[in-house]
Amino acid sequence: MIDPIAVGLSIEYVIEKDRASNNPTIWIIGSMDSFTQSKLLASLIDVKVEGENVTWDKSTNKQHPDFTIVKYGLKGWKNFGKLEFRSEKVSLFGQEIESVPDDLLKQIPLTIVQELAVVIWKGNQVSEDLKKN
Repeated sequence: MIDPIAVGLSIEYVIEKDRASNNPTIWIIGSMDSFTQSKLLASLIDVKVEGENVTWDKSTNKQHPDFTIVKYGLKGWKNFGKLEFRSEKVSLFGQEIESVPDDLLKQIPLTIVQELAVVIWKGNQVSEDLKKN
């Protein structure tokens, strides 16, 4: 049996390198619904089809995909210095979605953005146990 995506729910996550800390930062991340994830993927990579040739062009990206994923998948944090989390509603592919403003996003170290992006993206995937069935 495949479980549905827990749209609207969020989990608390601690970065791997911060897990041994007595006072870790807790990142609150949400799953990305299938519609948003597919549209986001399409917007990050240009696919060109010419006859039977298909090419993927990533050179047109204005922002690295990891930042874009975290921008829409991060729902909050606890204990990230004195920085207070806030979000704003934006229109993404014709639907309103909460988004982390760029002034906050740019203060998250790149290695943390990369790890969070992986966790957020995997929130919309079939688990290894289900793949075996």
